[in-house]
Amino acid sequence: MRHVIAVFVVAALAACGGRGLPRPRFPQVEQATEAVQAGGERYRAHRACTAAAQSADGLAGCMRDAGFEFVTRGPGYPEADCWQARDRGEIDRITPECFLRARDRSAAP
Repeated sequence: MRHVIAVFVVAALAACGGRGLPRPRFPQVEQATEAVQAGGERYRAHRACTAAAQSADGLAGCMRDAGFEFVTRGPGYPEADCWQARDRGEIDRITPECFLRARDRSAAP
């Protein structure tokens, strides 16, 4: 029964997304989608960058070069945890979820 209610709530929220309201984020869904699409490119890039980086800023720069931006600072999950780890220089706590695919700036108006 809970699954039916959850599906209904998600569908209702998705229907509201185009009316000027901010779309809700579901990190678990984003992670699963990323893992399936492009064969987990973000995870592979994170693994390679973590091995090569010597600082949190170095990790963020490597990921940026790979096409992923660090999440925007905010109070939600995973933003708050990501920025806390970056500010403290804790590379091992900066997870792949701290990065989002960079938007194509050439397509912007």
